[in-house]
Amino acid sequence: MEKIWYVMPVVMFAAVVRGYSGFGFAVIAVVGLNVFFEPQQSVAIVLSLDLICSLNLWKQAIKQADFPALKKLVFGSILGIPIGYCFLLLVPAETLKLLICLGVLALAALLFSSFRPFNAEKTTTKVGFGLASGAGTASASIGGPMIVYYMLSSNLTTSAQRATMILFFIASEALAVITLISGGLVDGTLPKALLILTVPTIVAVYYGQYLFNRRPPQSLKSFALPIMVVVALLGIANSVVTLLA
Repeated sequence: MEKIWYVMPVVMFAAVVRGYSGFGFAVIAVVGLNVFFEPQQSVAIVLSLDLICSLNLWKQAIKQADFPALKKLVFGSILGIPIGYCFLLLVPAETLKLLICLGVLALAALLFSSFRPFNAEKTTTKVGFGLASGAGTASASIGGPMIVYYMLSSNLTTSAQRATMILFFIASEALAVITLISGGLVDGTLPKALLILTVPTIVAVYYGQYLFNRRPPQSLKSFALPIMVVVALLGIANSVVTLLA
């Protein structure tokens, strides 16, 4: 468990990003944890931490969220989580680590672009993005960028985007953690990791929320995406070295 202390700075940094932007914790933290743990362990730890920390944000989020969009996104995630769970079971650990980083990089590239080949207001679009996010969350803890990509394509304000994402992640991550526990993929590492990491992560999330309330960003894209790219590139480098060793 000494490995947990090595990843604490990464987890706390990811929590500040989460509190400030409403997303980014799972994507950043899972790449850091994958350096020391198997993806099944990393995903369970990250999703549990993100779920616990998101509970601190729900009171403010529930006042600003767009509930019609939220319901359709959550319905889609319910359909996608079993797909992601199967993927987590079938793909070898080191290959999955590399695929996670490549997926984060590809999604960040999409978010940087202005390419929007869909109507964000259609029900099928919302359910489809919820499904993709649910699958990405359960398999690799990378469902967040898919929802961010949808949100940045919508007509919602920055505050509504952030609030809707927070409530969506609470719902989808709770379902994903229940699925992982029910499937027997969670071992004794999870409670020990949560015991060490929960309080520092909550403090970091509060600090990020304080920064958001003090000086909210004009765009979520300009803040979190460069961080996601750097983290993904570092993870790819580590995975390639491990696979070639």
